Amino acid sequence: MRFFNDEFLRAHDLFVCFYYSAFVAVFTNLGASGRLGPTSIGSHYRGKDHDGQVTLASGIQKWTVPSSGEYQIEAIGASGGYDTKANSRQYRGRGARMIGTFSLIKGEIIKILVGQEGGINNASFTSGGGGGSFVVRGAAIPLIIAGGGGGIDSATARHSQCDASTSTTGNTGYKSLAGGSGGSGAQAFDSGNAGKI
Repeated sequence: MRFFNDEFLRAHDLFVCFYYSAFVAVFTNLGASGRLGPTSIGSHYRGKDHDGQVTLASGIQKWTVPSSGEYQIEAIGASGGYDTKANSRQYRGRGARMIGTFSLIKGEIIKILVGQEGGINNASFTSGGGGGSFVVRGAAIPLIIAGGGGGIDSATARHSQCDASTSTTGNTGYKSLAGGSGGSGAQAFDSGNAGKI
């Protein structure tokens, strides 16, 4: 089963998938929202191909690879948030979608962090950016990273510079500071509303 349907992606843009032969493991943000990661796996993976293979520590999912082989990994960064401006939900920044094939070894631990939707501002204008999705081997060897979409401020149309970049340099943003580059995050920006829920 491959999730290449754009309608599916718009409705479920928070996942990392591993495909191997008939095995499909779909990792989600486990229902977490906001800036802090999930605290429990709960029953999210019950009955799935990776049931019993995943643990959770500090918001990071740790998956034990069940079989050695070539795995296609698809990661999607979360969309940015939206604000009270009419139709802003459809104009928010979209997360990047990255796909690659990697040789994984039975028993190795793969760390997965699935991005969470950007902050939604129900009181005013402006919203937060979405979280990136990361798949890491061992202590810190990145396999695939998909950046999150940018936040918006009173958007009345789609601005592609708010979408996540697929390069190592973030996009310029719209009515905001540019994204980070070379692995460093963007500059901090606070109009007095950042971090408020």
